[in-house]
Amino acid sequence: MKKATYGTVGVILTTALLAGCSGTGTKTGTQTDSPNSSMSPSTAATVKPPEAATIRLLTENQPAWPIKKDWPVWKWVKEKTNITVQQEAQTGPESMALSIASGDMPDLFAVYTFDAQKYGPQGAFLDLSKHLDKMPNVKSFLAAKPDIARRMTSPGGEMYMLYNDGAGAGNQGVWFYRDDIFKKHSLQEPKTWDELYETAKKLKQLYPDSYPFVFRHGLATLGSFGPSFGIYPSFYEDKASGKIKYGVTDPGFKSLVEYLNKFYKEGLIPPEWLSMDYKAWSQYVLNNKSFMTFQFIGQIEIMNTQLQNGAHLKFMAPPAGTAGKGYIAKSDFEELGFAVSSKTKNLDAVLRYLDFAYSKEGKDILSWGKEGETYTVENGKRKLMPLFKEPNDLRKEAGIMTAGTYGLLDYSSLMSLFNDNERYSYQEVTKYQFTTPNTLPQLKADEKSSITTVSEQITKYYETSVAKFILGETPMTQWDAFISELNKLGTQKLIDVYQTGLDRLKAK
Repeated sequence: MKKATYGTVGVILTTALLAGCSGTGTKTGTQTDSPNSSMSPSTAATVKPPEAATIRLLTENQPAWPIKKDWPVWKWVKEKTNITVQQEAQTGPESMALSIASGDMPDLFAVYTFDAQKYGPQGAFLDLSKHLDKMPNVKSFLAAKPDIARRMTSPGGEMYMLYNDGAGAGNQGVWFYRDDIFKKHSLQEPKTWDELYETAKKLKQLYPDSYPFVFRHGLATLGSFGPSFGIYPSFYEDKASGKIKYGVTDPGFKSLVEYLNKFYKEGLIPPEWLSMDYKAWSQYVLNNKSFMTFQFIGQIEIMNTQLQNGAHLKFMAPPAGTAGKGYIAKSDFEELGFAVSSKTKNLDAVLRYLDFAYSKEGKDILSWGKEGETYTVENGKRKLMPLFKEPNDLRKEAGIMTAGTYGLLDYSSLMSLFNDNERYSYQEVTKYQFTTPNTLPQLKADEKSSITTVSEQITKYYETSVAKFILGETPMTQWDAFISELNKLGTQKLIDVYQTGLDRLKAK
């Protein structure tokens, strides 16, 4: 499944709002192309097609949907833009660096945030904020999604990448449980962490060799549990105060650690929770060894296809901690997007491709494909062809929702292939999203270097100490000393530097 940042967007968004550009929404019914109604037939007939061009695009190569040169998505792009996209696949983790160093760079890259922040300031990628006038649909997108614009804009106003948007729903982590087991034993879904604990104890009594509650990302999962306790265990902007906060020092985080210590001590979570991999996690879920879990949303149905004899998983509302309500960390955004080579000789074509990818028409065809080829319309609703039995088939067979093939995505195309249980999960999760995203402003190079050592020391001490608290190796009576030591290591310095970045962003 898957791999935050800020900058100057005031001028960008103002000009975007003034520009007469098309929106980013889409319809779920049919769409047909037609000349503007104010155009006479003779005038429309004289409109020249865009100039033919060819661009090279470097993307990751996912084994689950290997790149195909004849993916229909590239045919549709050619039909609409007269641009031929030659897709090249990375062959390893160093592919991008080697491509940049070689001097034979492709025109366009599919990149993650880290790539853009690393190679952009080095001069490998163009500052796209200087080219927005040629991308009115991108302008419209930025105006409609200022939070996304902030994340991808550097402190100096440079924009070295454009984020994709629309497919982030699959990045969401959620709770789910064995509803068949709960029904069999007349158990209720836990509404709070106290009830989660009591329910886990009952399940442990019923299944002594089980560990009723399981999660597989170790300490990183605490970032997903934290919102139910009103925090993230990291540095982030507290929306209530508008200030940078370090959630680890909040009393809510101590409560979360106390719960997990109790779960571990009583054998309600597996002994290897800190280092569990996907294979181990799936064995617990599939073999009646665990009955409540937290994982990526798509795993509900992946596991359901493997469970047998009536076993079944269902979405579970997140239990409330000390925040008064159960929340799920807001993670339904994307870190993948586009970067443009600073060496491209096809800039006009690249910008034209990007603007199409972020247009209403582009969103529609790059999400659904083409009527008669990928879908039919029945009773005013689209129905994907029988070839597409599950969402991954759209990727494998058509290239839809793969790296570099879309700017905006209409997720309802994938949702149309979901079963009722899966669709229910995606509908329910939006009710519990924490309003605060776990993001930070981008920093200048000197600001980053000024906190690198301190940040590493704090992270190492945090991870070692919190693990020991949960494992019971350090008693909770030492919590205040733990917080005191964190402060001595320099938490305030990090808060101050990130606050400077946040204030700079807000000022612009």
